[in-house]
Amino acid sequence: MQAAQTGERVTVRDATEDDLAGVADIYRHYVENTAATFDYVVPSHTAWLVKYRTIRDADRPFLVATLPAESGEHVVGYAYLGTFRTMPAYDWSTEDSIYVRPGYGGRGIGSALMSGMLGRADRENVRQIVAVIAATGGEGSIALHSRFGFAEVGRLRSIGQKAGQWIDCVYMQKDLWSDG
Repeated sequence: MQAAQTGERVTVRDATEDDLAGVADIYRHYVENTAATFDYVVPSHTAWLVKYRTIRDADRPFLVATLPAESGEHVVGYAYLGTFRTMPAYDWSTEDSIYVRPGYGGRGIGSALMSGMLGRADRENVRQIVAVIAATGGEGSIALHSRFGFAEVGRLRSIGQKAGQWIDCVYMQKDLWSDG
């Protein structure tokens, strides 16, 4: 896929365990510098490995976006369908997560990841995809989800506290079974 405005060749593919260092590096930035995630502590490599294996064992997508680099590939984004809630009644519901490396926004990488993730979502084990988006600084994510047919279904006011401020969360939802 051509990245918008730059002509760069973006590859979206299934993540491997070798990609987790790049994934962790991207997420570390958001934990340390933004309110996009409510994590205060950067997850360890072991935590990422457990998350990756849990998602893959559930037959759900965990993807990376890469660009060519001198030493091979450079991970510039990732997306996955994780657990929404742990109770069995929620087994067909997932929570999506999409992050793009700082400095690479606005190049179509988020759209490429979203398209790849939705294309790989198995309707046999996924019905609902929920996005939980921090409203402070989340305008781009809200717009991305809207472009792909997610509808805003609620807002939790002042639900999280990070960086000295109370932050709303926007809930968006996509029903894969109603999409044909």
